[in-house]
Amino acid sequence: MTMTPRLWMDADHDTYYFYNQEDGLIVAQIHKMAHTKIWLAKIIRGHSDEHYLGQFIGHDHARRAVENYWAIQERTLIE
Repeated sequence: MTMTPRLWMDADHDTYYFYNQEDGLIVAQIHKMAHTKIWLAKIIRGHSDEHYLGQFIGHDHARRAVENYWAIQERTLIE
């Protein structure tokens, strides 16, 4: 099983996208919640299917949650 290479893209306004390097498909997003210092992490699993991972105290925690989610998914045989 090969792991899909993914990268983070820094967008404007405290928003980051996690995407597949090969095809540019966005698979996750983290961003600050409006008027707070809380970060929200969500997984994008299709055209209209989003899965919220949770609210995090910082940018690094939200990024790790997304990266861990995809690492686990790539090791899981059940879809």
